[in-house]
Amino acid sequence: MLKRVNFESIKQNIDLREYAEFLGYKVDPKKSTRSSTVMTLDHADKVVISKRGGNWVYFSVYDDNDNGSILDFVKNRTDKNVFQAANELSSWINENPITQKNLKYRQCDSKPDPYRISRLFNFCKPAINHAYLQNRGISNSVISSPRFYGRIHQDQFKNAVFPHFTKGQICGLELKGDNADLFVRGSQKTLWRSNSLHDDHTLIIAETPIDAISYHMIFNLKNALYTATCGGLSKKQASILEQLISRLLWVKTIIFITDNDKGGDRIADQLLNVISQSGFSGKVTRHSPQKRGCDWNDVLNQHGI
Repeated sequence: MLKRVNFESIKQNIDLREYAEFLGYKVDPKKSTRSSTVMTLDHADKVVISKRGGNWVYFSVYDDNDNGSILDFVKNRTDKNVFQAANELSSWINENPITQKNLKYRQCDSKPDPYRISRLFNFCKPAINHAYLQNRGISNSVISSPRFYGRIHQDQFKNAVFPHFTKGQICGLELKGDNADLFVRGSQKTLWRSNSLHDDHTLIIAETPIDAISYHMIFNLKNALYTATCGGLSKKQASILEQLISRLLWVKTIIFITDNDKGGDRIADQLLNVISQSGFSGKVTRHSPQKRGCDWNDVLNQHGI
């Protein structure tokens, strides 16, 4: 017999990230953002989990019909209906068997606070001889080159800092490090960009700054401006990117270098739509790693470049 359960309490009070970990999912810190946590189950499933309006929600990267609350998450992965799922989950509210110490996820969105971001950015300095980036295969000569200098910083804790700008003003700080993988509280996520140089004619769109820099190290393109979505492409970012493409009249070729996985496929489709709406008439191509499941930083390190 099913117990009487509180559906709203289940949706709000059970951390879907913890329940997913209980089922064997693992956090992908490279793909997660401050507002959403990406979790994978071997190569069988990949979900994006976040909190919206007080409820934990998710969507599957592989199936557009697989989304919703934790109740939908359980229902779509078992033979239980929503009432049976709720009955099972009700015990988690007070008797959660998961310990949080091994979870590496990030906090939910915060309101934009440009003053805070500007003040924190003033304490950052250009990254030089950065241990974390070197461990990812990124050389100091590249991060200090004219293409990237000033676009990669470090904070007082030696985290790599990738700044985001809006209307020429700093608005967001993305941190990457051994113990950090987040957007600083108060950040507004736009796009990360490299420096634009004379005679540039190509725009390259990556999922992450590290992928963009890795691609540059592998192919050493001389006339390419790099930008990165820093995770999934939101509607706001799509609008920013469309405006950027419309302004960069010198761009003759656009290459998006998304990961070779279903998430990368999804973003690639979104980028094609954005580019078509921008009125761009030049050459558009996708260049992803040959091996399924890889990104360009994987390629950089596998080949030891």
